[in-house]
Amino acid sequence: MSHFPSEFCSELLAKWVAFSQKHLYYCPERKGLICYGAGEHGHWGVHTHQKAFSAFAVVASMENIDWEKYHLTREKVLSQALGLLRYNLHTHLTGDFVCTDGEKWGHNWIYTLGLERMIHGVEAMDAYLNDDDRLMLKNIFVSEAEFLLNEYPIRAGLDASTGNNRPESNIWNGATLYRTAAMYPDTPNKAAYIKKAQEFFANGVSIPSDEFSDETIDGRRVGDMFVGANMFESYACNHHGYMNLGYMALSLSNVAMLHFSFKANGYKIDDIVYHHLADLWKLIRTITYEDGRLLRIGGDSRARYCYCQDYTLPVWPLVEDVLGEDCSNLEQRWLEILRTETEINGDGSFLSNRFGAFEESSPVYYTRLESDRANVLSMLLYWHEKFPLHGEKKPEFITSWHDDFHGASFINEGNRFASFVWKSSEKPQGLLLPKDDSSLAEWRYNLGGRIEGVGRANFDEVLCHQETLFPHGFITCGSTLVYSDNFMAEGQLKETMARKHIAFAALPDGNSVICMQYAKAQNRTYVSSVKGILWNVPNDIFNGRQRLFTHANGQNWLQGGDYARTAETIDAGNWVNADGKMGLASLRPLTIVRSGKRQVEIKGRENSGTLYAEEICAPYQIKKRWYDRGEEILDARFVLGLGDQKYTKETAESLFTADLEGLYSLGVTGKDGKQYLLVANFDETDKIFKPDCLNKKSVTCIDGKELTAEYPLHSDDAILLILE
Repeated sequence: MSHFPSEFCSELLAKWVAFSQKHLYYCPERKGLICYGAGEHGHWGVHTHQKAFSAFAVVASMENIDWEKYHLTREKVLSQALGLLRYNLHTHLTGDFVCTDGEKWGHNWIYTLGLERMIHGVEAMDAYLNDDDRLMLKNIFVSEAEFLLNEYPIRAGLDASTGNNRPESNIWNGATLYRTAAMYPDTPNKAAYIKKAQEFFANGVSIPSDEFSDETIDGRRVGDMFVGANMFESYACNHHGYMNLGYMALSLSNVAMLHFSFKANGYKIDDIVYHHLADLWKLIRTITYEDGRLLRIGGDSRARYCYCQDYTLPVWPLVEDVLGEDCSNLEQRWLEILRTETEINGDGSFLSNRFGAFEESSPVYYTRLESDRANVLSMLLYWHEKFPLHGEKKPEFITSWHDDFHGASFINEGNRFASFVWKSSEKPQGLLLPKDDSSLAEWRYNLGGRIEGVGRANFDEVLCHQETLFPHGFITCGSTLVYSDNFMAEGQLKETMARKHIAFAALPDGNSVICMQYAKAQNRTYVSSVKGILWNVPNDIFNGRQRLFTHANGQNWLQGGDYARTAETIDAGNWVNADGKMGLASLRPLTIVRSGKRQVEIKGRENSGTLYAEEICAPYQIKKRWYDRGEEILDARFVLGLGDQKYTKETAESLFTADLEGLYSLGVTGKDGKQYLLVANFDETDKIFKPDCLNKKSVTCIDGKELTAEYPLHSDDAILLILE
């Protein structure tokens, strides 16, 4: 028997179908055609519709759902599923109708993604399709396959700025070619479809060494099929221009769709489909919480815990079926998180509490997000009902990982996740988190500090970075240029505001990170706000919308999520602890900043907050003022560690600095009782570090560097020392 909670999942989907009745549009010009959402021909309009169809189709095909509880009948839902499918069939370029915006859909790089995501729904409805449905479906697949074969070139590239980073699209387009060849073997170009499908997959999860690989897969040499690498040798992916764990997982979701469809229909599947699956999964699994939440060490430019998180769900049954790894805990615990959010919504929707405002302000986006979740749940329900999935292997984990291009460092040991990524979505960002509470994770500018001008766009660009991994930790140092742009004044140029330096280290005590941030004005500049440190502590539906903050000046129970309606600040002294699980100790007084609204926004979109977080800052400045060229804007030095209030207080009491002639420093007593000192050169010229100035018996550089009496530290370089 499958471990999957089918009854619970079908209940979630049935409730969603009932909620979604208001998003159905019955076409007055063509009886029997129904669209979900806006119904426009743009690819997200089409995909949104196709994903909703798949959910309607799967639950309509099930006979054990009591539809009376939802004020529906199975016959009605079946009729709606057929109407949704036929709307999609008739509005394609090969059809005889148009979308709600008067256009037809088809023939570009992304339309076949929607076909891949809806195909399990088509399979579930097979018994209810007529000859016209089947012919129109064939016309669509052959038409799209011909486009991919003759008009769409295979491209790949490591750097997203080239426009060629296409891991997931190469996979889904290859899948459509494979699928067309298998479903319609009488097509004249079947062999050509398969050949190009193999090449698409060879350039999906592709890495630089593939270019020279003599490995033979499906009778073809990998190096001969190579067009370009989409992932680095480390398996990091720069999709959308940052270290994007979400798209690494999403790429594998498209492998899953082809895998289970071919398995269901008894089609032969080529080995190239699973190219680098095991190696990429090992990294993804390492950076995934035990409750299924992706730990986005490189951040996320999308709405939190939606699109890429949703499409991680199909990966888990794939891993069980192909790699034999037990993913049941991931599935069951993440479904419980979805249950929590759905119950808070109270209306059968998946997202109305956090995203309700979008339902009116952007119905296309809102229905897209709702249909994503419905789509993946329908996949899991359909696959688990059809196949017994029993992975038994335990997962393999990577304890430390690094990617040079992104300046990404990651440690996974004991109960600690620690990371720093320079080329992140909202860069730069660091993380320290306990493994037993994923609700504490939030990445936007986290531990990177934030300086904003009066432009509507404020961002950092990375100038330089360097990293060193050592046993049980890492150290990184670099700098960014801080910009403000998109001003009210016409013609006002982008402003270079400051140069921000950061030194960050995961201590080998298995418990803590230490960080220094420093910035000074590059030119005379007008600053609207400064948030040094910027430790984000989510306080929303995933943690019950309440947290306890204990700090040097007292204690506060703070309500978050939609309960956080008042903006305020709390003076916390030089240390603050969250829920007795982790705390921050600072050289400067800390401020708990409460925004009074969900302020974790979708990147680049104002008024799009979908998650609330408390912000712990030092310094904290919101009074607008001018800074002269060279004037200090930010100086923050702190330690973040796992532990209770007592431990955080003791950490704060152990902080110290050293007088090192123009070098910046911060020292602390670690969890292991050892005394650590982080030293950095934040000047633009080389400096000399003299260990004798510390007046210690022993000064050891933790990464193995040999210290001399006058040790040179270049600009944006740092060392981590043990003092005895």
